[in-house]
Amino acid sequence: MPLHFRSMDELKYNDFIEKLVAEYAGEHIKAGTWDPEEAHGLAQSQIQQLVPEGLGTSGHRFFIALDKSEPVGSVWLNIQPREKKKQAFIFDLKIEEQQQGKGYGKAIMAALDEYAKAENFEKIALHVFAHNERALKLYQTMGYEIKSYNMEKRF
Repeated sequence: MPLHFRSMDELKYNDFIEKLVAEYAGEHIKAGTWDPEEAHGLAQSQIQQLVPEGLGTSGHRFFIALDKSEPVGSVWLNIQPREKKKQAFIFDLKIEEQQQGKGYGKAIMAALDEYAKAENFEKIALHVFAHNERALKLYQTMGYEIKSYNMEKRF
């Protein structure tokens, strides 16, 4: 199922960021890295630091993934120019809730591969929380390799 990307407009971006803050805070709470009372503020602060100019922040691309004309997901990609080839980091990849389990995760990752090749990227990297086994499996299936582990011991 070939997908294509469309850049987000301001309205879609604002909705995306609002949901992202809540989800990112929730992921940190699940991972045990942030206190639930502080998580929302921390998530909001980190995202604001990454995209201080919102949708117009240099080096950041916000896409809606479309199957024909139907939105099936979204991608936040940071493009980092390097001496030889560009590199990218996926800050967020989301499948619309009603579209989950239909193969759109793989389709979005394949579309990102095509985008990366067309834009002459050297690599794409990402972060996934350890408790998100579904996403981890998808990324590994698509050829992504684990490069490091963050570990902790709680008392």
